[in-house]
Amino acid sequence: MANCSGCGGRRVIVDPDSGDRVCGSCGRVLSTEHYRHEAFTSEGQPTSFLHSTGGDFGYRERKLHHARALIADLTARLGLSAARAAEAGALASDVTDGALGDGQWFPVLVAACSYLVARRHRLPLSLSEAAAAVGHDACDLGRMAARVARHLGLPPLPEFDAAGVLDRVVRTGPCFSAVDPEKSKELIGQGRFLLHCATKWFLTTGRQPLPMVAAVLAFVAEVNGVGVSVEEIAKEIYAGVTTSKLRLKELMETLVRVARSLLPWGKDVTVKNVVQNAPLLIRLMERKSKSGLSEGLGFGFGGLTGPYQDGEAEDSKYFEIDGEEDGNANCNILEDVNLSGECISSAYKNVLQRISHLKEIGEFDKVQVKKARKDQLDFVALQDSWEGRWDSEKKLTLEQMLERDVGYDALPPSFVTGVQARRFRKAKIEAAKRRIHKIMKPSSSVDAVGKVEDCLPGEEVVGRKRRSRKKLQVDSLDWEDCIIELLLLHQVNEDDIEQGQYNRLLDLHVFCS
Repeated sequence: MANCSGCGGRRVIVDPDSGDRVCGSCGRVLSTEHYRHEAFTSEGQPTSFLHSTGGDFGYRERKLHHARALIADLTARLGLSAARAAEAGALASDVTDGALGDGQWFPVLVAACSYLVARRHRLPLSLSEAAAAVGHDACDLGRMAARVARHLGLPPLPEFDAAGVLDRVVRTGPCFSAVDPEKSKELIGQGRFLLHCATKWFLTTGRQPLPMVAAVLAFVAEVNGVGVSVEEIAKEIYAGVTTSKLRLKELMETLVRVARSLLPWGKDVTVKNVVQNAPLLIRLMERKSKSGLSEGLGFGFGGLTGPYQDGEAEDSKYFEIDGEEDGNANCNILEDVNLSGECISSAYKNVLQRISHLKEIGEFDKVQVKKARKDQLDFVALQDSWEGRWDSEKKLTLEQMLERDVGYDALPPSFVTGVQARRFRKAKIEAAKRRIHKIMKPSSSVDAVGKVEDCLPGEEVVGRKRRSRKKLQVDSLDWEDCIIELLLLHQVNEDDIEQGQYNRLLDLHVFCS
């Protein structure tokens, strides 16, 4: 039995009324016995050939059938449910006035409609993933989606759900398929929290969200001992690999600054060891965002280890000083105490004798076990999770993310970069003014020789220092130094030069003068 030439199906049904053989899958008429004995050419001339009046569907029916099949296939590959697929098909039908389409543009239209439906219902479908499904560029798909939304007058779309993408990758992605379910929950919880912190620190403002998702996932995977690289995650979610690496570097540098403001040993935290400090740091930021452990930059361990301090309260009484409750008064009392070398040596000998006595009666080992158990409980209290720990991270709005206190407030990276660039240009202006002054008045310009770096303020360095382009000295000038000198000679305002809009200033003050 021959297969159907349209869909390849093998189930053929014979119509009892007409005797036509019809495909049972797509409804294509495979053969018929109905003929019209008189046929005409395109010019209207009669021919003697027999012409079948049955056969295939008409052009419109064939086009609609192929279009619906394409919509069903594409929406299934994008992971849309039947209801969302029907909604995407309705959008495509509204755009084309029910005619749908059969050209190369139609898959792009279907992908754009699917993306709009996914964004409307906050589904984790990115523009890059939808574009990859149809083999087109994301910019083309974005333009098509904008045209569809403008043509149909759709309301503004909600924000892209980056946390939903993170959740889907951890639960269904091949990179995390071998991860334990409990560890997957921890990865998702830590990832959501760091994504919200990145939003608060303006690391996602004006940027594509997928590279930050890849960076956060790579970081929490390394913290929890999951062997997944940022390149693998970026390729899986269709994010730029180079951009994802840059976002990971920015995230780690920001966490180093957070550790320096929160942890007592924060000055020793660097980009190389921030992963080892990350479990405690994330826990502290999380607890601080929920309960406000401290006022200002520091934090208190009391809120974290409180359940385990009641039984050992007597350990701290040896460090208390009777008398005034004020700390300054206690310090003054200590300053008034005169301790000689013989007194300290005698106290040390007494301690050694006490330890020897405890070892003889077998009490010293009990004290050590008791303190070790306490340290273990404190560590568990700081790092272990509890049931429902990350539930509050699921439904936070942007305003709530920006208002929460995690112990550190950062400025937008673009703003910081702009301020640094302006400082650098200001230093170049000062160096150019000294060079000009040296030429105009050589006798009074003894200190004209210098470096641009001497005019720059000292800044905190996090991570590896960037390689300087060149040590900009007076005898090694670049194009920017020459332009600044030319603008200064034309008496251009220094504030305008600091903005760096050299082309506009040259047109206004040099070429038009």
